Amino acid sequence: MISLLVLTDGRDDVLARTLPVAAEHVPYERLIIHDDTGSLEHRQMLANTYRHFDAQVIGGAQRRGFGGAIRAAWQHLERTPNPFVVHLEDDFVLSRHLDWSNLADTLVRQPHLVQLALRRQPWNEEERAAGGIVEQHPADYADCSDVGGAWLEHTRFFTTNPSIYRRSLCTEGWPEGDNSEGRFGLELLRRHPSWRFAFWGARNSGEWCEHIGLERVGTGY
Repeated sequence: MISLLVLTDGRDDVLARTLPVAAEHVPYERLIIHDDTGSLEHRQMLANTYRHFDAQVIGGAQRRGFGGAIRAAWQHLERTPNPFVVHLEDDFVLSRHLDWSNLADTLVRQPHLVQLALRRQPWNEEERAAGGIVEQHPADYADCSDVGGAWLEHTRFFTTNPSIYRRSLCTEGWPEGDNSEGRFGLELLRRHPSWRFAFWGARNSGEWCEHIGLERVGTGY
């Protein structure tokens, strides 16, 4: 039911912390690692290192950058049968147990939700001053719930931080060029005005993952 997509770009030290935890916590049927180093030798090393997780390592002959890596990974996912994707960059560690099947069921019950993302610790100066990413703009998040749990709906952004979304989202097309993450979210809302993004959990539920990457090594953000 779930494909686990992990995007990496040569930061093997952080991937070694991130991937085993994700493999333990996410009930995936397919584990797909997109390696954007452009190195066949590096892909083969990753496939050997994580063979006990039955990982499929994909990637091209040259680096694609942030947006290009997502486009390539999504094109691959379009050909897979699992209806849901847990999206994970290589520098996020899942810090609490989650019933991912419950999150998938929430997306089924709430078809207007694009993704259910996990809150991380405050990262930039503004978030730290406010006490968190939600606390920075509290009025922009609506408290919602149903029989399966609670979430915070918003129209602020689509995030490539840890989340679950439908595989069908991959057909929407990731934009080329800089600031692709922000432009993708804006374009989704333009084409689908009733759609909403969401953080999983009630307003006081806290953080569900930890960002451990101190610097970016990729390109094309």
